[in-house]
Amino acid sequence: MKQLTVLVPNEIGIAAKLTTCLAERGINIEEIDVESVADHGIVVLGVDRYDEALRVLSDAGFRVITQDTLLVRLEDKPGALAAVAMRLKNAGLDLRSMHILRRDASSTTASLVCSDNARAAEVLRDVLVMESRS
Repeated sequence: MKQLTVLVPNEIGIAAKLTTCLAERGINIEEIDVESVADHGIVVLGVDRYDEALRVLSDAGFRVITQDTLLVRLEDKPGALAAVAMRLKNAGLDLRSMHILRRDASSTTASLVCSDNARAAEVLRDVLVMESRS
């Protein structure tokens, strides 16, 4: 899976502007996480048409960073994410991003970005759902 990370100013209406750009092109947002830190914001997106979304947002003046992600499926219980983070730490891998994408009665699907996704995929092969590569 590929993830778009958009660096934005922390200002009123920025989420509306970004999501409207995608909506006007018929691009479906499948996952979104919006965070603000002081005067900056970070929007992390998963979309149905990645390449077009990248182009649309870049053309609209947004600063977009693309990342390959790993999808993992974990038992939905306390400590499951901590166990994944510890396994990566013990393997000497930096966990740069973790987002819960979906939860159901028994499992959680999360998206991860690590310092070395290929090595992380090996470490997490028992819970890996999908690995994307550029």
